[in-house]
Amino acid sequence: MKSSWYSPLLVLCTASIANSIKLCPLMGPSWPAPTGLSTDPTITTALQNVTTTIQQAISAGNLSSNSISLQIFDAKDPNTLFSLSHTAAEIDTTIGVSQVDENTIFRIGSTSKVFTMLLLLIENGFFPMQDPIAKYIPELRQAAIDNLRNSTEWEDGIDFTKWNEVTIGELGSHLAGIARDYAVLDLTEQAPMVEELGFPALPESQVPTCGSNNPCNRKEFFKGLVQSRPIFPTSSTPVYSNAAFQILGYALEAMTGKDFQNVLAYDVLKPLNLSRTFYNTPDISLGVVPDSDGQKYWNFAMGDETPAGGMYSSAKDMATVGRAILNSTLVSPGITRRWMKPTAHTSSLGYDVGAPWEILSIGKKRPIDLYTKSGDIGVYSSVLALSVDHGVGFTILSAGNNTHSTVALASDLISAILIPALEQSAKDQAHQRFAGTYSLGASNSSITITTDNGPGLVVTNWINNSDMLNAFMALNGISDPSQLSIRLYPTGLESPGRISFRAVVPPPLPSGIGPFTSSCITWVTVDSHVYGNVGIDEFVFNVDQNGNAVSVSPRALHTTLEKT
Repeated sequence: MKSSWYSPLLVLCTASIANSIKLCPLMGPSWPAPTGLSTDPTITTALQNVTTTIQQAISAGNLSSNSISLQIFDAKDPNTLFSLSHTAAEIDTTIGVSQVDENTIFRIGSTSKVFTMLLLLIENGFFPMQDPIAKYIPELRQAAIDNLRNSTEWEDGIDFTKWNEVTIGELGSHLAGIARDYAVLDLTEQAPMVEELGFPALPESQVPTCGSNNPCNRKEFFKGLVQSRPIFPTSSTPVYSNAAFQILGYALEAMTGKDFQNVLAYDVLKPLNLSRTFYNTPDISLGVVPDSDGQKYWNFAMGDETPAGGMYSSAKDMATVGRAILNSTLVSPGITRRWMKPTAHTSSLGYDVGAPWEILSIGKKRPIDLYTKSGDIGVYSSVLALSVDHGVGFTILSAGNNTHSTVALASDLISAILIPALEQSAKDQAHQRFAGTYSLGASNSSITITTDNGPGLVVTNWINNSDMLNAFMALNGISDPSQLSIRLYPTGLESPGRISFRAVVPPPLPSGIGPFTSSCITWVTVDSHVYGNVGIDEFVFNVDQNGNAVSVSPRALHTTLEKT
């Protein structure tokens, strides 16, 4: 028989339950990514707020001294979701543009590393990531052999890098423990000044023969790099390294038998029609050139270190690259999912490292990861930021003084407005698509699904001859009805006309003061109760051509309930 004492109580508690228990959502989106963002009222309001906020920051002088070009983009919309450009007064219009727009070219600094990793994935996927770099770089292979043959070097872990241990994946994730650079910005270039500060004069043999003013060729680079001391053992802690990506550029050439520029053009520039993205220095008339040091840094040659930080691009092109990554246009979705994962923590709890991502975790009700890559080179700075959960990203390019702070501030301002709006839009659309009561004809079987002030879709009533909410309480060791919350989260598994969700029930947590008692363990409980080899937490919605649910199947019950 139907147990009627419980369901009304749960309905009354739904509005407040998200505040009374720790919901512990799964890592990932709470609802399917929102669509039609260009006409979504929540998003259009948010974009108006972004415009006002950025313009106010410019008027207040916080951003006005730098030229800026920014775009917010939706992976599913080829048109720009939002575009804003600002031209600083202090630019040289005799050699560069007089007005900044979405096609204006900036230097993007270390955001170039995104292109390098993307090329490696296009060419070989993740298969080489565990390969030792010595497999592809003869200079490092010889250094590894020399290290193994010399017992003194092999036992000396402080002065000699164990190149036989360094992998491609560690280089891409800043986990190789090697030097940040070789010769670039070496203080010997400012010898008189640093000697006055107390540094000893160096013999000529210890002064790099190449560097910032004359980029090292391959021979010079590896000769100096193998003499550089390690910073940490491999896979110990992330330590930023431009040299790692110069090595990866050489490895890509070894894998493909082509030079980096040709691979870039064939794999990315031509397929995406990127007409404003360059490996070599483009015509200066296409770019924005700050009065102070603009021409110097526009022409600043990085040679073989370009894969680490020397490329040029526009906001429109960077948005196109962001869309391609989110849409898995150039690699398979499986590779993209593996790429969009942390590989190491930093000492900041909301800041992890990927390949080459700088991953910022934001959000109050659940962690939302932004996969970002920023870059600086002289008077130019950039950032590319991707919200995988929402299929949305933004890019900001800046030129002028203190541009790193400008890009960071603008990124904060955009994120603070955009991410909550995307969450709200996703929830609103999920409510419209999936919320309602589903039943099976005249039988005593029905389920009611809605949304509330917490994450996911919420089951408020569920009958299958008897009350399934009681069953979930019993199976999850919950005795207090107010502590039961059944929430459905999208799994990302879809087929034509069908979309998969999993139900998550936060288990009762003991009182405690530390991580063993307070951490979310819902990820452990997924698929923990199965009936006939089918998880009782598996739900599949059948949707119409507009993506709206017409029925739902709790798979373990072998029934399909029609939306009423």
